[in-house]
Amino acid sequence: MKRTNAFLLFTACILAGGTSRAQDAHLSQYDAAAIQLNPALTGMYENSDFRVSGNLRSQWTSLASNFMTAAFAVDLSKDRRFGVGAYLNNYNMAEVMNTFQTGITGAWNVSSPKAKHTLSAGINLGLIYKKVNDSKLIWDAQYERDHFNGDLPSGENFRRAGRIMPDLGIGVAYRSVDRNRMVNPFGNFALFHVTSPDESIFREERSPLPIRWSVNGGAYITVSEGVDIIPQGLYLRQGADQQVQAGVLGRVDLMNGVYSVLAGGSYRVNDAVIAQVGIKHGNNMYRFSYDVNTSPLRSYTRNYGAFEFSMVYYGTLSGRSRRMTSSTF
Repeated sequence: MKRTNAFLLFTACILAGGTSRAQDAHLSQYDAAAIQLNPALTGMYENSDFRVSGNLRSQWTSLASNFMTAAFAVDLSKDRRFGVGAYLNNYNMAEVMNTFQTGITGAWNVSSPKAKHTLSAGINLGLIYKKVNDSKLIWDAQYERDHFNGDLPSGENFRRAGRIMPDLGIGVAYRSVDRNRMVNPFGNFALFHVTSPDESIFREERSPLPIRWSVNGGAYITVSEGVDIIPQGLYLRQGADQQVQAGVLGRVDLMNGVYSVLAGGSYRVNDAVIAQVGIKHGNNMYRFSYDVNTSPLRSYTRNYGAFEFSMVYYGTLSGRSRRMTSSTF
């Protein structure tokens, strides 16, 4: 039964007939993976020379094979004027289908580095590798009366089960960094898979990968010295599918800013309620979140949602410690 449930979840991401229709993986802590949210955010931070980030997300652990997303990125900043970065992202869908992405990003701040805001444009160039593990698929021929027998031949013969395709993304981003203001807004817009490459794994018919539109916005609000709240929202659209997520995150400094505690929540429309907590120590920030599934899939997952952990580190090439005052925490 667990294997059957995992397959039913997978069919929500891929259609039969030899063409892949899976949508991109999503992260609840999307702001922790800045350059994968928008390439225009590459290197757009203060008082550090480089940033390293990582996300690990596990969905539907009640099934025999869950969905796992792992993301890693590093980017360097040159005085908030230029930024370069690289990323890796792997999305394993119940061990049936796997999507691996890698690439480089670059951004340029078109406004003055001395301005109290940044207005940047960015680009990402990458590769996507999609693969189907046909040994994990279930076929009618493998059922004996009322039970499944994986030792029976499927009667199917796949010549190819993987595909590599180029990827191109572009974006623009704005953020205010005026310390004298109580409210510093930010907003960004990005397009991914701009060339709509053919993602058909079995090559039976052409299947263009839909362009993914991403819009994110919010504000950093200073309530008092050492207390900030960050309301923000995200809208994604890819083909006929869309995602809307809105929430708020709060931060309180402790011990003169050496430590900070974070907590917040958000709602992904028709999908999940998300709670998260975190701690910041020096240049390191760690966050943990849990998605409470509210979609119809909860009948298959026994109401289990998704765990996600993120880490962000800001560092200096000179080795000198600097106090992190970036509006990205």
